Amino acid sequence: MKNKQYPYYQVVQVNNLKEMVNYAAEKYSDNPAFSFKRNNKKIKISYRQFKSDVDALGTYFYNKGFSNTNFAVIGENSYEWILTYFSAVNSGNVIVPLDKELPVVDIRNLIEDSRAEVLVYSDNNSTVADFMKSSNTSIKYFINMNDIMDLLKLGYESIKNGEKSIVNYIVNDKSTAAIMYTSGTTGIAKGVVLSHIGIANGATACLMNAKIVGTNILVLPLHHVFGSIAVTCTMLHNGNEVFINSNLQNFLADLQEFKPHNLFLVPLFIETFYKKIWDGIDKKGKTTAVNKLIRVSNMLLKIGIDVRRVFFKSIHKAFGGNLRLILSGGAPIDKKYMQGFRDFGINVLNGYGLTECSGVVSVTRNYHYLDGSVGLVLPCCEVRIFEPNESGHGEIFVKGNNIMLGYHNSKEATEEVFDGEWFKTGDIGYLDKDNFLHLSGRKKNVIVLNNGKNVYPEEVEFALLKYIDYIKEVVIFADNNIIIAEVFLDIENYPDCVSLINNDVIKLNKNLPPYMNIGKIITRDTEFTKTTTKKIKRSYND
Repeated sequence: MKNKQYPYYQVVQVNNLKEMVNYAAEKYSDNPAFSFKRNNKKIKISYRQFKSDVDALGTYFYNKGFSNTNFAVIGENSYEWILTYFSAVNSGNVIVPLDKELPVVDIRNLIEDSRAEVLVYSDNNSTVADFMKSSNTSIKYFINMNDIMDLLKLGYESIKNGEKSIVNYIVNDKSTAAIMYTSGTTGIAKGVVLSHIGIANGATACLMNAKIVGTNILVLPLHHVFGSIAVTCTMLHNGNEVFINSNLQNFLADLQEFKPHNLFLVPLFIETFYKKIWDGIDKKGKTTAVNKLIRVSNMLLKIGIDVRRVFFKSIHKAFGGNLRLILSGGAPIDKKYMQGFRDFGINVLNGYGLTECSGVVSVTRNYHYLDGSVGLVLPCCEVRIFEPNESGHGEIFVKGNNIMLGYHNSKEATEEVFDGEWFKTGDIGYLDKDNFLHLSGRKKNVIVLNNGKNVYPEEVEFALLKYIDYIKEVVIFADNNIIIAEVFLDIENYPDCVSLINNDVIKLNKNLPPYMNIGKIITRDTEFTKTTTKKIKRSYND
C-alpha cells in the first residue's frame, strides 16, 4: 500500500439536488438505492423508483400550492423522511430538519424562527404535532409520514393526467435548499442556510477524495448534516445501496442481516466498538496471541500479502463479514482507533466539516492518510490558516461553493463569521508540509496563560482519555493560571481509580509540555451534560 497522493477519483459534477436525483436514476436505474424493513419485510427502492417518488410527492406539494415554502421535518430515520427532504427541495421549497431529541418547546422555537409552514412528522412524534396544533405557530399544514404513500398516489395520478410542472422544474443552483439548526457545544441554535450547489458540490468533492464501494447502513440521524449530506447525498450520487436503520437498538442485528461494506459513524461508535473487541479478546485470554497475529499480519502487509481478513475473521463476522471501510466525522478521533481497525483489515477515514460548510471540508483518502490529521482539503473549497503563531497554529478559514449562504434571520451573526469570502470556522489548526489539515481545538476554548502560552483544552483532554483508561469524560479549564481537569471516572470497572488518578496524572504530566501540565483534578459523580449529538456542553455561552 503506497501512502502518497494520487489523482482524484473521476466523479460527474452535479450542481443541485434535482440534478443529483435525475443523474442517479439515469445511471443506476433499477439498482437498489434504499432498503428498509417494514412489518418484518425488507423493502427495496430502486434509483428509478426514488426519482419517480420524488417527482410524485413534489407534484402533490405543488398541487397544494406550496412554493418557496419552508417544510419542517421531524422523526426517526425512514424512507419517508428522505423522500420528504428531496421532494421538498426539488420542487422549489426549503427543508428544515429538526432534532427529535429536543424538548418540544425548543422545537417550537426553531419552527417559529424558520417560519416553517408545513410540518412533516413521524407517528412517534405526534405529540410534537399536537403541541404545534394547539400553539400559535407558523405551521399551517400537517403531514403524518404514515400518510405519505397515499399522497404519492395522488401525485402519480396528477402526473398521469399531464401535470409535469415539477417533473420539468429547473432548480436554481444557488437557491436555498435547507435551513439546518446547529448549536455546537457552547451556543444557542443558529439556522444555517445551505444552498443546492453547496450541498451537491460538497457531496461530489467527498467522492473525488474517497472511493466508496458497496452497501451502507444509515445509522446517523438525518436531521444532522453528517447523516443527510455526507451519507445520503454522497451515496445517492455514487450509486450505493443504503439500508435505513430506524432505531439504534436494531443496529447490531442490522449489521448481521444487511452485512454492509461501509459505515459512516461518529467517533463514539468507533471507540465503543474497538473497546468491546479488545474486552472480548481479554476475557478469552487471547490478548498476547492477537497482538502477535497483528505483528505478523503487518509484516506480511509490507510485502504485499494481506491476511487480515483470515487472521481476524471473527472480528469481521461481528460486523456482518463484509465491512471494509468506516468513515468517521462529527468529532475528533484518536489515531489509535484508526490504526487499530486498520490492523484488523478495516480502513478508517477521518473527516472534518461544519454545518456551515455543508458538512465537509477535508477527508483522508483510501490510500493517502496521516493518522491524527483530519485529511486533505476537498476540491470544493480552499483553506487558509489565519494569523498562525510560531508553531503554525491559527484559525481555520474556508471558502468555496460549499460554504453557507448565512445564518437565517441573523445578518449580524453572519457578518461576524465572514472575512470577505472566507468563513471563519472558530477552529484552531494547521496545515503540515504535505497539506494535511490538523485540528488543535476551538478558538473560544483556548486558555491563554500569563506567560503568553496558549493551551488548547482538547489536546489535554485527548491525552487524558488516551493514556488513562478509566477516565470516561473530561473537560479542561483554567483558574488563576492553573490547568484543571474535571473528570467523570469509570468506577464500575475500575473500583480503585479515585485513589489512582493523582499519580497517573503526575505520570502523564511528564510527557506533556510543562505549560500544559495539569495542576488540579476535580472528580464528578455524574456525566457531563451533552448535546443531542453527544458532545459535552461547556459551561459558557457564545
